[in-house]
Amino acid sequence: MGIQQGSIALCRYRLLGGEKRLSLGRLSDLIEPYKAKPLTLTGLHKEEVVGWVRPVGLESATLDLPPDAPWDLTDCQVDDGFVLRLRIERRKVPAALLQLLYKQEFYAETLRTGKTPGPTERRELRDHLQAELMGRALPTLSHVDVYWRDVAGELMLFHTGKKVRGLFEALFNNSFSQHLGLTLVAVEPPLIGLTREQWEDSQVASETLGRLSLATPAAFADQNQNRP
Repeated sequence: MGIQQGSIALCRYRLLGGEKRLSLGRLSDLIEPYKAKPLTLTGLHKEEVVGWVRPVGLESATLDLPPDAPWDLTDCQVDDGFVLRLRIERRKVPAALLQLLYKQEFYAETLRTGKTPGPTERRELRDHLQAELMGRALPTLSHVDVYWRDVAGELMLFHTGKKVRGLFEALFNNSFSQHLGLTLVAVEPPLIGLTREQWEDSQVASETLGRLSLATPAAFADQNQNRP
């Protein structure tokens, strides 16, 4: 789900700790290893691939540029932050196709060797077929936009699905949080009532979040998994 679509659903985050003003050069260096690679139609054996791509709707996006043209955080700037775009590639092997080919290969191996493949051989045969078919599967693409007000320590993800949120949080933490000493905290219902002063005072925020984590442990467990 992106900003350009007709309807908007979003999840709010706060960023605690770290520096308040980050240089464009530093941020561009951090995001570089996590940019989405050029699309490939064969040879990729992962079910899910996630990476950053150039956002749409900004001034730089109006230029007639190829999809793999170089870009950095200057192409993502807005007045008080950045618009980031997450691309998710998903590949799936139809279960019925995998099962049919497995049976064919199973019986062919039985005829060739004169004996029924054992558990290890059957597992290796299925894994080999799964990898071969995955390498030929075409990806389905989806995009999700992120609005990051870096100075304010606020971030909005324009999606509310749990799976997408998990993918975003992992990528953002790997790209930025672990390098900049930031903690990404989802603003769940128990946190909505916190004032700006409570968020900005590190001691008050830490104490408040600690108390709330006792009442809503699930909201904080996921955040700690990706911390360095």
